[in-house]
Order: sequence, then C-alpha cells, then structure tokens
Amino acid sequence: MASDTSGAQATAVGSTRGRSIQATQQKLLQWGLLIFLVFLLIVFSILEPRFATLTNIQNVMRQAAPLALLAAGQSVVLIAGGVDVSVGSIIALSSVGMVGAIWQATGIPFMIDGVLPGIAAAILIGGAIGAINGTIIAAWSVNAFIVTLAMMTTIRGVALYVTGGIPLYDDIPESMLYLGNGHVGPVPFAVFVSLLGFAVLFYFLRLTPAGRETYALGGNKEAARLSGIKIKPTTIRAYLISGLFAGAAGAVLTSRSGIGAPNMGSGLELDAIAAAVIGGVAFGGGEGRVMGVILGVLVLSVIKNGLNLYNVSSFVQLIVIGFIIVAAIVVDRYRHRIDA
Repeated sequence: MASDTSGAQATAVGSTRGRSIQATQQKLLQWGLLIFLVFLLIVFSILEPRFATLTNIQNVMRQAAPLALLAAGQSVVLIAGGVDVSVGSIIALSSVGMVGAIWQATGIPFMIDGVLPGIAAAILIGGAIGAINGTIIAAWSVNAFIVTLAMMTTIRGVALYVTGGIPLYDDIPESMLYLGNGHVGPVPFAVFVSLLGFAVLFYFLRLTPAGRETYALGGNKEAARLSGIKIKPTTIRAYLISGLFAGAAGAVLTSRSGIGAPNMGSGLELDAIAAAVIGGVAFGGGEGRVMGVILGVLVLSVIKNGLNLYNVSSFVQLIVIGFIIVAAIVVDRYRHRIDA
C-alpha cells in the first residue's frame, strides 16, 4: 500500500515537472524572437560602433518601412494559405505609374505638385494586380506560386517596356521626396506610414469578420467552405490587400529614391516572405500575429544593416538569412509539437 502511494506521488511530481518544463519552453518560444532581436542589437553595437548611432538607427527604420508594408500584405496571403511572389514587380510598376501620374497631375490645384495622385496611382496599380492574381487563383484553382511567379515576370516586363528600361527622373517635385526621406522630429516619416499599415493589418485580421475568414481559409479550406465561408471572394480579397500594400511600398521606395525605376523591388518579394515567416506566420496558412511580423521585419532589417556595416559579403548575407528562415520554420514546427 505504501509502495503504491509512493509511486503515485512520484508520478504526480513527474507530471508537474513535465508541465512546468513545457510551460517554460512555450514562454521561451513566445518571447524568443524579441530576445533574439535584443541579442542582435547588443552584438552589433559591440562589434560596430557606428551601429548604435542615431544616424544609423534612422537609416534602419527608413530601410525597414517599405519592407514592413510589403511583409504586412504578404502575411495576409500567407495566413490565407497562399503566397505572392509578384510583389517585387508590383513595386516596379507602381513606381513607374506613380511618377507618370505625378507628371500628368502637376499644376492641378490642391494636388501638391501631383504627389497625391501619384501615391494613389501607385496603390491602385498594386491593388489591381493583386485582384487579378486572386481572381486567377480563385476562379481556376491554379497554384498560387505559379500564378504569381508568372505575374512577377509579366509585370516586370510591362514596367521595362513602358519605360524602355530607363528610369523616370525628370521633373520630380521636391514634395514627392518627403514620403520616403522626411522626418517628424528624429523619426523618419516613412515609419509612421508603416505603422499605419500595421494598424490597418491588425484591425483587418483581429477585429473584422473578413479577417477571421482569412484565418479559417488558411487553417482548413474545406472546413471553411462547409462553415459557409465564400472561398473565392476571401482568396481574391487576400491578394487584393497584398497588392495594395505592395503599391504603398512602391510609393515609399519611389519617394526615397526620387525616380520611377522599372527594376525597383527586385528580390524584395523574398525578403517580405522571410520577414513574415521569421515573425511566426505559418507558411501553410491559418496562423500569424501582427506583432510577430513587426519583429520579423526588425530582425531582418537589423541583420542586413549590421552585416553591411561590418562589410560582410552580400553572398554571405543570403546564406545567413536563408539559415534564419529555416530556423524559424523549425522553431514553428517544434512549437506546434509542444502545443499538441
């Protein structure tokens, strides 16, 4: 009898210890990305004195702003169970369209040298392309990667064709440059634009029925359909949002560079996916948090900036970022195994 009691007590202690370890692991995984970001900031500050200067911090924030917008839109598509690799090319066409619209609207009253129509044109071009992507994917049940890959090539080709491959830089008004280069106090204005984008993303995903439908679609498409969610409109909406955010990122980058460049945004689609995945957005869909995406953008931006300051080869940077993406996916799978 005493032996049975001792065995039961030992089992209870072991079970309690197991739950305690599991809870600790969950906390570490939950806060791990923030801890990693702080670790990066400390390491780069020690290795490179220029890293912690105000000028460089402003530079990091300015560089992170368009990536933040791009990752915000990409996260919606990923949560819906898709992927959009055309966003880099959307930036290029939005950039060209923005400058073209500014030229056409210059001199119109209340249009600030045509800048407002230019920004609107960039965002609307992105939204239109996103809607086309979503419609093709939803209407014909075509693989999202294939569709957006084809659109990536097509849109880039259109941008190069309409410009002859030459950037548009004549008659650029000074007011256009403020969006990407201006400051409010010590903070770059583009940071406030990206924060507005994240606020819109949070509102959509967490506070609207459409956001909940997006999570449901990515979590289990068949279950979503059986619960009454309209699959096609939900899919189109996700890609429309991705396109709108890509157009906004194009406007910020165009303002920062002061040109409409048909080669702008090349490779940024992979950075956007990387930032979202690093931030905990599940590549298979159905999961992701806005705060995680913000941290993912900051981690990626800090790594790139720190390695650049330390004169690390761009080839090595690709290896490092690839390793971090794989690590993020492994951590995500491990977290799901613990939760189960």
